[in-house]
Amino acid sequence: MTYRLMAISLLFALAAMCVVLTGCPPKQATQPTAPAQGSAAPTTQPAEKWVIGFSNATFEDPWRQVMNEGMKREAAKHPEIELKLLDGQNSNDKQIETVKSFIQQKVDLIIISPREADALTGIVKEAFETHKIPVIVVDRNIKEPTYTCFIGGNNLKIGESAGNLVVKHFGTKPATLVEIEGIKDATATIDRKKGFESVIAKHPNLKIVFDQPGDYKRAPAQEAMSAALQANSKVDCVYAHNDEMALGAYQAAQEKGREKKMVIIGIDAVQREAIKAVMDGKMLATYFYPTCGPEAIQTALKILKGETVPKSIELATTEITKDNASQYYDANNPLVIPG
Repeated sequence: MTYRLMAISLLFALAAMCVVLTGCPPKQATQPTAPAQGSAAPTTQPAEKWVIGFSNATFEDPWRQVMNEGMKREAAKHPEIELKLLDGQNSNDKQIETVKSFIQQKVDLIIISPREADALTGIVKEAFETHKIPVIVVDRNIKEPTYTCFIGGNNLKIGESAGNLVVKHFGTKPATLVEIEGIKDATATIDRKKGFESVIAKHPNLKIVFDQPGDYKRAPAQEAMSAALQANSKVDCVYAHNDEMALGAYQAAQEKGREKKMVIIGIDAVQREAIKAVMDGKMLATYFYPTCGPEAIQTALKILKGETVPKSIELATTEITKDNASQYYDANNPLVIPG
């Protein structure tokens, strides 16, 4: 065998040993990177999932539980996204921490339902303007429009509708009213109060004799209603800014044997208990208020794909009385979850 043939044979032998001993795999193709934060998103599916972080004001409220479930159901329809939910625990400071966490994780988009407007404006602005992360604000707004999109129902109109319903119910008869508000600096509270009181102020026969926050919770509302009943021998109507508080007010009135002497109005219409109360005449009405969960995910996908979305999206609300309550009642489910 010549030296040349020996050299060629040696090269083949060394190549074979490389494959056997190390595998010598070919270099992998470079994967495309995920979209830059806050930049125009691609129109094709990313190599890795888009991560969406959702900060909810609290997880304990039934309406917000429906919001969470609706959002998770919609997200499950889209394998190209990963949804992370964090609980603000009904604390402004805690909710600020949740948004900071999403910023540190460099999520692709943030959805937030803020507990209070003033307290959460700064961190939302930081995420949107400083870190260039698209932000969707749902349900309650913040003080400045430093976000990509706001989604919610019209709380001012709901308040006005509730006021008009009271006017229709009492006519020209004198009536004393109790108002149990939600969290003081929440935009939903501000608008539900403003809308209602703007209507009531036009009718001298209607007088609000007691007005106190119940923080959208049943127990504080029950305490507030007990105080209202103690201070007023006559209460004809209760306007509560959500159904949890309306049900708490009813319980307080029932304890004193006065529940049949008044009408009660709530807002949300996601609880079987509240809708049944309307059907049974324990509540005069409630208002379906959309949780915005599915719509938030649908809008987030459009943003991530580079599509243009409106700055504000208003969702429809519905007045629910004894005439139509059965259409919304589900005896098998404690919460009505869309989707």
